[in-house]
Amino acid sequence: MKIQIKHILAVALAVPMLSSCLDEEYPTNGMTKGQVEGSTSALEALNMGVVAQMLNMGSSYGGAGFAGQMVALDAMTGQIPPAATGYDYFSAYSQGNYLGPTYAYSYDTWKLYCDIIAKANKVLAAGSDVKKFTDAGAAYVGNALAYRALAYFNMAQLYEYQTTGYPSLDNEAKADGVYGLTVPITTEATTNDDSYHNPRAPFYKMYRFILTDLNRAEELLSGNERNDINQANTAVVYGLKARFWLTLASRFDNSPTDLTTMEEHADDEDCAAYDKLGVTTAKECYENASKYARLAEAQGFTPMSKDDWYKGFNSSNDAWMFAISISSDDMNDDTNWSWKNFTSFMSAETEFGVGSYLYGSTRQIDRQLYEKMNSADWRKNTWIAPTDAGQESGTSKYKTILSKADFKKLSAYTGLKFKPGNDNMADYTVGAAVDIPLMRVEEMYFIDAEATAHASGLEAGKRILEDFMNNYRCTATTDNPKPFTSVASDLWNFTNEIIREKRIEFWGEGLIYFDYKRLKMGFTTNYDGTNHPKAYQFNFSNGFVAPRMNFCFSNSETQYNNAIINNPDPSGVESAASK
Repeated sequence: MKIQIKHILAVALAVPMLSSCLDEEYPTNGMTKGQVEGSTSALEALNMGVVAQMLNMGSSYGGAGFAGQMVALDAMTGQIPPAATGYDYFSAYSQGNYLGPTYAYSYDTWKLYCDIIAKANKVLAAGSDVKKFTDAGAAYVGNALAYRALAYFNMAQLYEYQTTGYPSLDNEAKADGVYGLTVPITTEATTNDDSYHNPRAPFYKMYRFILTDLNRAEELLSGNERNDINQANTAVVYGLKARFWLTLASRFDNSPTDLTTMEEHADDEDCAAYDKLGVTTAKECYENASKYARLAEAQGFTPMSKDDWYKGFNSSNDAWMFAISISSDDMNDDTNWSWKNFTSFMSAETEFGVGSYLYGSTRQIDRQLYEKMNSADWRKNTWIAPTDAGQESGTSKYKTILSKADFKKLSAYTGLKFKPGNDNMADYTVGAAVDIPLMRVEEMYFIDAEATAHASGLEAGKRILEDFMNNYRCTATTDNPKPFTSVASDLWNFTNEIIREKRIEFWGEGLIYFDYKRLKMGFTTNYDGTNHPKAYQFNFSNGFVAPRMNFCFSNSETQYNNAIINNPDPSGVESAASK
């Protein structure tokens, strides 16, 4: 069921851009704050305001909005090279340019998350005494907590500066003291005066704050039957906890001093309101990641079948745990929905999309990644093989909705993963009205495999990965009943195998950025035979993050909040170094 959000939002007004994600304006629609606090129906409207913030693609070049951010993060990490650059509205992310505090891209990212948090805080303020509400009202509060946790968890990773290997940036970051800092915390209790001097929270405070939101969300959502896949439930919270613990596990494993720092600040006064992590080793974090991944798996989800996969990733199914759900009624011409939507950018099979066969900027898979795919892996036909490009015969092999003549226009490696809604290529009000995955159960299997390898031994992790691939992604034969075998002899190589499969599995879903950053894993787009455009070709080494991956705060925030120390501006640094 797709809830028609704009009809429900009669009481949810637009959020102004205020300091530190703060929005004190109440969407009263004639109600007093006290009346809102006692009304489950008013709380529902506020709750739908949180969900609505996930829809918009944004005001500039398509990089804003949650779905736009997914595309941006995959472009930033070389996952979706375009066949041509003429209509690539994400080129700044692929080149590492125009990402400093004065550019619209920084504003887009900051505003996206601030809007989600501001809307969530409204729900939490109105629902502060959750005992006043029915079970449904408590679930709205739990949903807001889950969304706020998701927003802060992503922001903490986007904005915390990690070493790049570029001395000019790393030395500036050290001199300014930004290492270990995430983003300011703004809650329903933050006042306007507080927001003008709200410093970036250190990581040891931020992660306790996020865990507290997740713990509260889990409690309030327990036993709740959600109405739609864009609402959180306990499975979503388990999935977020699995991500959370894997991120901390990698951090503490690679930097034990960070765990020491976390322990040293365990009893700080400004952390007292937040739940303690309750761990003393990286291994315990890995064990928690595995635990919550398995709890999420156990909530009735099944990895996508081959048939579901080739239907086109436009409607939720039994594998999808959480999604953005867009109806035709949600579209507003004032935001250029006719072309500024996820399907427009990611589907090669539309007539309204700038990433379609008509414009030549279709999205591809990295050539080296494609060539490393297991020959028995049926996902491989998601992307056009070089020998099939320009051939009419591909119209049946690749499950395309294009005519034979139009299929011939697609270049090698073009992705056919995302199809327009109802296979409607022409009408964006139907074709762009799709579900967009935010979390799928397949991710939990990969988290479990990686975490188990660290906590219980390499062979145990390999068994989980092999079982998943052989049961769900590879076609077995009598001669080859188990076509996928992990060949890793150590944890690092096994992690690389997992990330390779995640890059294939979650192509276009914006997840790999977070793996690259938590693991400080390099990536290469400049190699012989590369299919990345010339201006997008870079090499980044393991042990560092690409400069572009350390997001800057927008000047629209720092001019109000004088306590923020910004990250170094990465714009153009990579291009200058590559010359």
